Amino acid sequence: MPEEFRDCFVGEKGYDALKKLMRNGNDFCTDIAKCLQERSDAETAYARALRKNGDTLQKLAGRAKGTLFTAFTMLATLISKESEAHSTMANILLTDISIPMKNLAETQYKERKSIEETLNGKFKEWNNAKDIDNKCRSRHFEKSREIEALHLNISSLPKTSRRMARDSTKENIMSTPLVMSCVLPGGRHISASEKMEMTIQKAEEDLGKIEKKYHNSTKNVEIARQLCAVEMCRGCNQMQKMEYERINEMDKFIQTYVNSIRGFTDTMNQVCCDFNSIQVSPNDDIITEARSNLQTTEIEILLYDIYAEYEQAMGEQRRILSLMRWIDMLKKDIEIQRQSNNVSAASYCDGSLSSSSNDDDGAMRRGKNKRREKKNTQGFSSEILIDRSSTRLLQCLYEASLFKIECVYNHIKKLPEKHSEYAHRLTKTYNDKGDPTTLIRIPLQPSTETHPSAPSPIRYFAEAIPMFSQPTMQSSIREYSTQRQAPPIGWTVNDNHMTHTASDPYLKYNQMATTQAGYPVLMTQSTEPYRQKPVKHVRVTHPYKARQTDELTLKKGDIIMLIERREDEWCKGNLEGRTGLFPGTYVEDVK
Repeated sequence: MPEEFRDCFVGEKGYDALKKLMRNGNDFCTDIAKCLQERSDAETAYARALRKNGDTLQKLAGRAKGTLFTAFTMLATLISKESEAHSTMANILLTDISIPMKNLAETQYKERKSIEETLNGKFKEWNNAKDIDNKCRSRHFEKSREIEALHLNISSLPKTSRRMARDSTKENIMSTPLVMSCVLPGGRHISASEKMEMTIQKAEEDLGKIEKKYHNSTKNVEIARQLCAVEMCRGCNQMQKMEYERINEMDKFIQTYVNSIRGFTDTMNQVCCDFNSIQVSPNDDIITEARSNLQTTEIEILLYDIYAEYEQAMGEQRRILSLMRWIDMLKKDIEIQRQSNNVSAASYCDGSLSSSSNDDDGAMRRGKNKRREKKNTQGFSSEILIDRSSTRLLQCLYEASLFKIECVYNHIKKLPEKHSEYAHRLTKTYNDKGDPTTLIRIPLQPSTETHPSAPSPIRYFAEAIPMFSQPTMQSSIREYSTQRQAPPIGWTVNDNHMTHTASDPYLKYNQMATTQAGYPVLMTQSTEPYRQKPVKHVRVTHPYKARQTDELTLKKGDIIMLIERREDEWCKGNLEGRTGLFPGTYVEDVK
């Protein structure tokens, strides 16, 4: 239930909907308390005050949902029949319902304000990070345009001027002065071409600094977004707890009111029966309110956009060098994230093993694991984020940007076109200067679609995101089954570009990838040597519907021939002649 509530409020729009929901709930609780106090005062005025109060409750009931709406609607209908014992009812309404409800509303108002202040700060940090990134992005494109303009200007000078600028050490330069030349302190003339080349060199140095800031700023945007998402989840949990407490307390107040009616006269017996039939289900009401704000949620990841990717006016050789520099930079980022994932997986595995021992051994092993993890992560501690899913989303940022840039490079070099299943999720927008902004939209998988005993859906989604494989000493991929499986969900690559001649400037980058796959290998493969294992079968304990093409759809009672168990609690097996993946928590061994 907490996951289903959180999934309804994602991003800035979800935050606005959550604030509106909690504000309405708090105002609703306050208004109900005021209304019941008016009811207490109106008891002395008898029928007229009761009818007026009933009308007010009828209007307020429209602001509730689910069983709570039904309960207050019935209260408003039955108020008109309460014409006796008004003094007793006035005391009960004042001391047992109105005042406690008002106190509850005031307490929750203070708690709600504290949560909103924290979330406002996180969203402000996220927006500030996006503003900084936009500035760095604009500076990157402006400096690139400036360099290109200088190159065009220097190419427009006479050939003799350019030749004289390159051979400035010859003495005969002094005999052919240029129109826009100047003299150094040593007496040597500097031509306009030399001066422009010096300007270009300085501009390129400035561009390198700007690109470094731009590289960090885009990463900071994603980190800020993830921190904001974590704080949003924490706020949703607190808000859900407050909402449950509010509805539960209102249920108690209603029951108190119902019990007080039982002492009324015989004419109120039927009224008492109607009140006893009122039932409030806080869990159902929370889900009903949350579903009214349900919307299609997607994770938007901001990708890298570079000048060489879009501007055709850029020199082809400089454009290729810029693309190669960014390709190398992103490959290094992907390798860092891959190492982070390996460290997280190793820590998870070691923690699982240590928990199976006794208390003393478990404590000693956990201490060793923590020291070993700290030692392994010193080299790239700045890249390790909140959890594994965070590093995988950063890896998605790097790989999607790499795919986009390599597509441009392949188009220029007339290499085979790359394909990706997520290519249709890329969207581009342009500002008033024509600078692009590319986003990749990844759908958020609802948490309620996964069985409680199954692995986390976010974790499985991270497994499905393409990532670089472990470096190996062989260029071929080991296969442990007689039938080759289809590649996993993610990026695909055509290896034909490896056959190009050494004259290709990009060959250096292709040679660097000979010891590791350019794009993700089969996720079900293992780095351990192949060993023949005895045939083993497992029985399905929970039904499971395949979400990917390489998964199996399971029915309770199916018998599966087990081929492989993976560290992420997923298995590979054969069911009725079809080989695929399935969650290991949905099956049990057949003895």
